[in-house]
Amino acid sequence: MEHRKLILDRITPTLFVDYDGTLHSGHALLDTDGQVTLESGRPLFEYAPLLVEMLEPYPAVQIALTTSWLQTLPTERVISYLPQELARRVVDTTRDRKARFSYMQNGSGRTDIITCYAYGKRLNNWLAIDDSVYGVYHFGREPGELLQNFVLLGSAQGISDESAQQRIREWLVDVHKDSSS
Repeated sequence: MEHRKLILDRITPTLFVDYDGTLHSGHALLDTDGQVTLESGRPLFEYAPLLVEMLEPYPAVQIALTTSWLQTLPTERVISYLPQELARRVVDTTRDRKARFSYMQNGSGRTDIITCYAYGKRLNNWLAIDDSVYGVYHFGREPGELLQNFVLLGSAQGISDESAQQRIREWLVDVHKDSSS
């Protein structure tokens, strides 16, 4: 079987961002009045300022939202929860993408959606920060090929985890170095 050459020629750095377990601790609950609270009782978007600070030196970084909030709320409202410094970077969402059934069954649906989006948009420089990106090793053309593109977060710490912040900062430095050479 001959493989078609995959051309990844879009070099704009793209960060796939989840909300729950990423920009705050815990998972959101939407009440009948449309108010969002967290089951953890923690503040919404408590870690967003960390991401603002990390991205500040890198104005070219774009954001694609992967949050499950997109399944129940309008895109504009989902974006409106972000601090302005992040909201203005949002260029797209994965709202209209559906995972293959087998990936939904084994828990790697979000990983499938992000991978298909990145390949479909021909992204070369991308990173996904999410607490539900499982099975990454099995994605890509070769096993393990995409491990460096995903940061699996603990839902209680999100991006407040030091090792997660280190990985994001390394990616930012690497893609900035690539685009300036």
